[in-house]
Amino acid sequence: MNNIWIFLKRSFIIFSVCFTILFILFSINAIYSIAKYKISHLKQNVLYSLKRPITFNLQPETIGNNNNFGMIVNDVLTNTQNALGVNRPIIFREPLPELPTEALTQDLLVLPKFDIKAPIWTVTSENKKEIYANLKKGVVIYPTTSLPGGEYSIILGHSSRYPWEPGKYKAVFSLLNELTIGDRIYVFWRQKALVYEVVDKKIFLPYPKGEEYTENIFPPNSQEKTLILQSCWPVGVDYKRIAVKTKLINW
Repeated sequence: MNNIWIFLKRSFIIFSVCFTILFILFSINAIYSIAKYKISHLKQNVLYSLKRPITFNLQPETIGNNNNFGMIVNDVLTNTQNALGVNRPIIFREPLPELPTEALTQDLLVLPKFDIKAPIWTVTSENKKEIYANLKKGVVIYPTTSLPGGEYSIILGHSSRYPWEPGKYKAVFSLLNELTIGDRIYVFWRQKALVYEVVDKKIFLPYPKGEEYTENIFPPNSQEKTLILQSCWPVGVDYKRIAVKTKLINW
């Protein structure tokens, strides 16, 4: 009995080690992308901490002894008057990103946080073979949704594929979970820049495995133009889905 237990224990250890090694080999592209981003992010934080200037908390009385100074500045920045003397809000828009060279001949998705660029492809049907064929060349707009700039668009991309499979976009969406609220997403569509802002992110079990699907967790909203970035989750496993919701803020 003791020998059987030792055999089972050794077999389990060997299986675990082999499984871990194979998982790393199969997901090497995604693991490399994640590790590269984590190291770069850590380096940036360290450099920022070292270079950050010392700041002083100035009290209102140090600025002309006027306690209403902040309120006055805020009014000037947020309001202006039209010809009738009625205050109207000023809408500040950040500058549109410059058109990359690649976007002159190909629609492009850019994740500036990770310095990732991927061609955007359209498909004519929900046929999985057609979708997967185009995912080898970049990211794909799900065929039943709007084109970028429309009311509700979904873009699919791989988070991880076997390293021997063709294509260089096997891990293009491996870092989706690192996106946070406020991050920018750029879409260059028909040589026009569209700026989206991340507003939400969810991981879910899709139908038919579960009862959730993208349009259910992020319902279309006629008040805003939405773009969803979606991929498999976790990295290296085709079990759940991760969906990042963004809204169009500049075009």
